[in-house]
Amino acid sequence: MNAPELAVAACHALDLAWTAAATAERAEHWQRLHGDAELATWLAPLQPTHLYFGSEFCEHLLPSARALREALSQAKSAGLRLVLLTPVASPEVLAQLDVLLPTLPAGSEVVVNDWGVAHELASRFGDLRPVAGRVLCRMTKDPRIDAGWAGRCGHGLAAPTMHALFSRLGIRRLEIDVPLFADEEVFADLPLPAAVHLPYVYVAKGRMCRAGSLSVTGTERFAVGRRCQKECLRFSALASRPGRADAAASVQLGNTLFSRHSAAMASSLRQAVDSKRVARLVVPGAPL
Repeated sequence: MNAPELAVAACHALDLAWTAAATAERAEHWQRLHGDAELATWLAPLQPTHLYFGSEFCEHLLPSARALREALSQAKSAGLRLVLLTPVASPEVLAQLDVLLPTLPAGSEVVVNDWGVAHELASRFGDLRPVAGRVLCRMTKDPRIDAGWAGRCGHGLAAPTMHALFSRLGIRRLEIDVPLFADEEVFADLPLPAAVHLPYVYVAKGRMCRAGSLSVTGTERFAVGRRCQKECLRFSALASRPGRADAAASVQLGNTLFSRHSAAMASSLRQAVDSKRVARLVVPGAPL
């Protein structure tokens, strides 16, 4: 394995013209998006190879059939391979996937964050390639905890039971966040080629959407199952605790809490990339 592949993640249409630009222009692009000059300089030499489209966390952000067809066309024009992101499944999600999955070209990767969706792919869509998503990796990433918890924050993906499950479901790749107290060795025992997300980890998710409840009153506020206006595409909120600085900044986006990589986490990831233990990097294509 040489340099890692680089994927740009989005749940809506993006301008992808910059992906074929010169290194300096790509550095400017990453700097604008994520406000980190060191990260931008590190990513800039890597020309994007994949477009991740959809959502790992919210059923309302799963694309329509039309949006997926347009994204496939756009990715092809930019020389990128499209990977469909899918969330934890509800009956509505399964019904949508029955429409979306047949439109994907043979050999396309589908990131699954629900074992039922992985089973559906294995049993009904054998020409697609399931990838174990990071929601399936039950890893402690709460920025409030301290280093005394370091031993309890592993990924657990190398267990024999996980090997057997991956094999039975035809999963040949997996996705992971950087562990909270990571070192280079944490990526050494991954059982499959891994994609690592940066510069944020997902801390927790649910079905209740904070942004979607801003304009709602009464018993419907913070309830699930309401009509979604996709407020999370326009609003996010910083999360903090008075009197204590957490290990890293946290952001509430829709129904999910994210935490930005600390300097130590970023360093451990770069060491793992240098040691060729990471097959792909996945970076948001829009600011959080």
